[in-house]
Formats: sequence, structure tokens, C-alpha cells
Amino acid sequence: MTKRGRFVVLEGTDGAGTTTQGDALTDYLRSRDLEVVRTAQPSSLQTGTLIRQILRGEITDGSRPIDAAAVALLFAADRIDHARRIVLPALQRGAWVVCDRHLGSSLAFQVSDAEHGGNQVDGDWVLAINQHALQADLTLWLDIEVEAALARIASRGKPLERFETAAMLTRVRNRFLALYTAPPTLLGPLQRIDAAAQRETVARAIRRSVDDLLQRPEQAR
Repeated sequence: MTKRGRFVVLEGTDGAGTTTQGDALTDYLRSRDLEVVRTAQPSSLQTGTLIRQILRGEITDGSRPIDAAAVALLFAADRIDHARRIVLPALQRGAWVVCDRHLGSSLAFQVSDAEHGGNQVDGDWVLAINQHALQADLTLWLDIEVEAALARIASRGKPLERFETAAMLTRVRNRFLALYTAPPTLLGPLQRIDAAAQRETVARAIRRSVDDLLQRPEQAR
């Protein structure tokens, strides 16, 4: 019987380094002779592509952004599609999955977006529409101060996306802080990583957390 793989998620505000550290973690796990599927949410599937267009401002509601509740529903749909078509098949054949963003991002970003726009989207509703989301074996929250995140974002030299402002990053970080203090069961195990440290220091902290997961017996699902 094939041993089930593990599902590891990296969360954080924009500029926290989830992509950089996810790539480094993938290389590390492969050096341990593990098969790794590197992925992200929004996904590369049809719904995920639509979400990315919305976040870049390429699709709008006339002169306004798409409603936050509608975006949250799209994320929930993409999450189910992503799990069934990419994540679960990999886990079932014994591969590890390293994913940029998952349920925690919806609970932080979509709720913050709704608060900013005055929409009635709260954490309980987001949890309700994501009740069938796949629980991660480990979620690593890469925490960074807003000023440092903004500096990293600016260094990319790309147009800003919907969530890449000081006000929005502050709201999102505060939501992540609240999740870390009282994580919902559906989120699974959640650990904080200081993402303001040097890149290799952050990578070592992530490896320590994942090494602990490697040594744990497989949980029944």
C-alpha cells in the first residue's frame, strides 16, 4: 500500500516570500528523494486563471472591482477543483504537495477585501463555503511587517495588484494574526515563521518544521 503524501501550505501577505520559500522547500524535499508537486492558489486551472485576471484588474464590474463575495466564491470553487484534479491525485500516489496559499488566504484576504468595500463577508461565511476544502497537513504562515513587505513588492518593478497597498496589507496581516491566535479546525496545524529574516534563515526554519512533519506517523484521513 502506497504511503500517502503530505500537503504543505505557505501563507502570508504579498511580499512575505511564499513563492521563494516554497521553491526552496521543494528543492529540499526533492533532495530527500521525495516526489514533490509544486503548485499554488489561485491555481493554473480555468477558475484560477479567471481569479488572477480579476486580481490584476483585467476583469471588472464596469468601473468597480468585482464584488468581494463573488471573488470569495470563485476561490472556493477553484480550491475544490484544484484539490480534486491536482492535490489529491498527488497525495494518493505518495507525493508531497507544496502550495502557495490555501484556505488561510481566503480567511485573510477575502474578509479584509470585504471589510474594505463594506460587504457582508465574514470569516464564518468563508469557512462555510469552504467546508469541503482539503485540510493541509501543515500550514506555515510567513509573517512580515507591512513596510518590509511593501519594499519587497516595489523591488519587483511590476504594477500593483488588488491587495498590494499599505492599508490592505495591514488588514490582511491583522487577519493572519487573528487566525494564528485562534486557528479554525479546518485550517489544520498552523505555525508562524519570521519572514523578515535573511532568506536562508527563513528557509532553515521552514525545513525544521517540515522535518518534524517527516518524522510524524501518517494520520488517518
